[in-house]
Amino acid sequence: MKGKTNQRPVLVIGAGPIGMTAALALRRFDIPTTIIEAEPKERIRPGSRAIYFHKATLKHWEDIYPGLGFTFAKHGVVWPVKRTLFGGKEVYIKRYPAPNRNELPPFTSLPQVEAEKFLYEACVAAGVEFIWNSPVRQVETNENGVIVTTESGKVWEADYAIGADGARSVVRQSLGIELEGPRSRDRFVVVDIEEDPSAPLPLERVFHYQHPAMEGRNVLFVPFAGGWRVDLQLFAEDDAQQYGSIEGVRQWIPKVMDKKYADRITWVSMYQFHQAVGPYVHR
Repeated sequence: MKGKTNQRPVLVIGAGPIGMTAALALRRFDIPTTIIEAEPKERIRPGSRAIYFHKATLKHWEDIYPGLGFTFAKHGVVWPVKRTLFGGKEVYIKRYPAPNRNELPPFTSLPQVEAEKFLYEACVAAGVEFIWNSPVRQVETNENGVIVTTESGKVWEADYAIGADGARSVVRQSLGIELEGPRSRDRFVVVDIEEDPSAPLPLERVFHYQHPAMEGRNVLFVPFAGGWRVDLQLFAEDDAQQYGSIEGVRQWIPKVMDKKYADRITWVSMYQFHQAVGPYVHR
């Protein structure tokens, strides 16, 4: 075996929300836990990414690290109204009661970078060890546990390892674990827009089915702490570059929002829905 071997009870591969949540849950049971992350500690995470956290998730965080769920609730946005429109006409509205400080809200909305900040602070306080800037090259299993080799050649051994290294998981690739489930061919443009603090929009989640100003494309508006998430569902024949580039977004945003927001775009990306998960695997 090449390289220096480092023994740990449990290794978590990936310091995203899932990896840090898993580490906190392990520490709740006093299990020593080490997270190995490919990126450096000072990594820059562009965009809001995952912004919406359900009550069940907040409750889980509160259970494994008391106070964490309420931290998310305090710093996120709990919008009081959600609306659904079809062809420009309102067909549904739901109003939420004002949040009770002593109860977790039904949801909260804040950028993933903020979520990771709170999770990291909780992990450090709970005694989780972090190994930064260490991309994993290979994962092997045997009768004694798990062997993890990083790109630097460093070798780690553990009784157990948790793969939380994202859609292009090296853990899954190494062990031949395929994601299973349906994958949509629909494409979506996702845009982060900084709010205008001098004249903010009402905090409402609004879903337009067949938005009349967008030739019938679906448009979703979701407020989060500091800004707005705008999702545009493309038609199959749409030119992704036309709608998904910065210049393209600046062309269509004024059709669905005040034109000032075309100059407040902070991030643009595209995605497809994948309802795919890895099968339960214990090796």
